[in-house]
Amino acid sequence: MDLQLRKEFHEVLEKLSEKYGLQDLIYASFTLQYGYRNKYCAADIVYALLAILEASPRDKKPEELFNLALDCLSRSKRDVLDSAIERAKIIVKTLFTTAQSALDLKQVISAGPFVYYIIQEGCLDWYMFSHLQILLLLAHFILRAYVAVSRNRKAPSLPLVVSAPKSLDAGTCIILGIPPLCENSPKNFFGKAFEKAAERINCDSKCDYFDTSYFEIHTKDRTRFFDALTALLS
Repeated sequence: MDLQLRKEFHEVLEKLSEKYGLQDLIYASFTLQYGYRNKYCAADIVYALLAILEASPRDKKPEELFNLALDCLSRSKRDVLDSAIERAKIIVKTLFTTAQSALDLKQVISAGPFVYYIIQEGCLDWYMFSHLQILLLLAHFILRAYVAVSRNRKAPSLPLVVSAPKSLDAGTCIILGIPPLCENSPKNFFGKAFEKAAERINCDSKCDYFDTSYFEIHTKDRTRFFDALTALLS
């Protein structure tokens, strides 16, 4: 990158962020540099680890991914980190195209007390969204984009529920809920709401994650689950 362009880059981004209402586009962070080699931002490492753990080929075993993530943190295996960063770039591009498609095709649907978006099994990158963190990134991106373009005045106060296939063989899908943009609290009420909705329709559910707003049910029960959730939150 040209030295002059590098010096002016942050200033240009700040001007664009004000013009388009983009918040936290530039933020303080830690950097890692070995001598005169490439400098890495802390966020680069985070997204690289995310790419390894959640966007690797499906035939990789969890223990292989864990060891690969450890290699990503090693000084002597910079090629692993660089490869993971490139994969993370693909994730970001996929998030953008998926969110853009969801809005263009009007696939973000209002259910009254919340809006929801369903990733279909035929989606090209559906497997990428069967993991918690990548699906969470997509959910936040879609909700922000939806609020920005929606004519509904209540849009900032509506939470979002996203669903994606989990296992085609088992016929299961995952449900993830995030609070509305107008709420600054990190609390998420969807965990309890999901449990009650599952109890109402008496369906099998699974929640073996630290984040209780990440729920797994059978795909055939999803429509009834959404109906129960709508009635519960109305």
